[in-house]
Amino acid sequence: MEEANEPAEREQPPALAPADEAMLARAQILREITDAALRDIAGPYPANDSGRVLRDALYIQGLADKLVDQAVIAERERRANWTDIGHAASSSRQAAHERWNAKVGAWVLMERRRTGIGRGPADPAAHARHLDEWYEDLIGEPRAVSTLLTSLEDEAARAEGNARRTEARQLHDRAEALRTEIDAAYNAAMAAIGTPAAEEKKEVWAAKHHARSDVYERLAVVEEPVAPEHRRRAAAQRKLAQDITRDRAPANLPADDGTRQQIRAAYLDLTDAERHGSKRAVAALLAERLDGVDPDSIRKQLDAVIEAERASFLLDIAACADPDTAQSTATSLLQGYAPNTDFRQSTSHRLLSRYLMAAALDGADANTLHTWFTHPDDRRPIELLRSGPVPEWADEYEETLSSTLKTHGNALTVLQSVLQAHVPSGHEERPMTEPIQAQLAAERKSTDDITEEASTER
Repeated sequence: MEEANEPAEREQPPALAPADEAMLARAQILREITDAALRDIAGPYPANDSGRVLRDALYIQGLADKLVDQAVIAERERRANWTDIGHAASSSRQAAHERWNAKVGAWVLMERRRTGIGRGPADPAAHARHLDEWYEDLIGEPRAVSTLLTSLEDEAARAEGNARRTEARQLHDRAEALRTEIDAAYNAAMAAIGTPAAEEKKEVWAAKHHARSDVYERLAVVEEPVAPEHRRRAAAQRKLAQDITRDRAPANLPADDGTRQQIRAAYLDLTDAERHGSKRAVAALLAERLDGVDPDSIRKQLDAVIEAERASFLLDIAACADPDTAQSTATSLLQGYAPNTDFRQSTSHRLLSRYLMAAALDGADANTLHTWFTHPDDRRPIELLRSGPVPEWADEYEETLSSTLKTHGNALTVLQSVLQAHVPSGHEERPMTEPIQAQLAAERKSTDDITEEASTER
């Protein structure tokens, strides 16, 4: 069992071309919206459960917001520019860029592929087949999703897409290596001032900037959705090289323009507590650790870095059969809703950890969790917990739900928001009730009211 959970033990199937990966992810969200809407039509909505109708509506609204973000990513993969996207959204080019650039940047950081289920990306062919079968059962039309994915049957297109992903990784590594080489060349040039070697050292320094400019120009070709950012970096490197050759070099080491890969690496080196601080605090920590990187670059790119890490979060429901894992997973999921709150003492944490264990014992997925959150009168979680490794959790769960409606209603609202921010991105096989490990694309979407309630419910 442990071997199956190890990333190194699982062979990852080749991804589709990036545009098809984006469209497949979009189809999955549409499926989730459809399932949720059909489920909500039938209810039931007992008169004594105030708030359930609204919670269901907010869940679908969260999915709709996610669909819009994914649609923008798909449009960028289809070569739409920010002016086109702004026009479609009835806004300006600048407003569209500010609203969605971090989402697109996170998609690129994740190598322009869906985050699959379990410990590695789901096989796109299996994912497409699963959606085809669902749509055919619902509408009667066969292969509705697969026909949109040209690279599904085109091995050459898939190979080209994966070759570009590989080249992008190598280019980012080269850009980082050149940053180090530029630092060394700068120091050598400064040390040679007033000596016969000064001109030669200056030329080496300028050449390193030209080389980095070439790397960014190539990245603009292989990472099209963020090509404008790469071209701006290339222009900045060329300008630095020109200033050096014209004896206009800065007296101090020029601020590095910063790369998302570099900032992401530093972000991952932060402790959990440091990453859960405010964005301003995280940016300040990164500025301290990334000596020579422009703080403005860090602040501008931090959203995309955080978004990419949230998108790579894996919810291993099966592992939550262990009480400690269930509790720590609940803490991680709730962290963005009320930082500095001791969730182990909160109603939301108590309920979520119990629900996670019940789902693990039932071999269930995130859809089952949603059903339980919106139907707290369902006795299935209690039955599962009573037969589990911590039977007393069943009593605690029942006691919490028998408390005042405001107390457990607020907690369920928080859990509903947590789940709408972490929706399943795919299933490898049918039926959906088969035991699987659902990967959740992380994108925290909380409101001030929810955060305040989570902070004060203790």
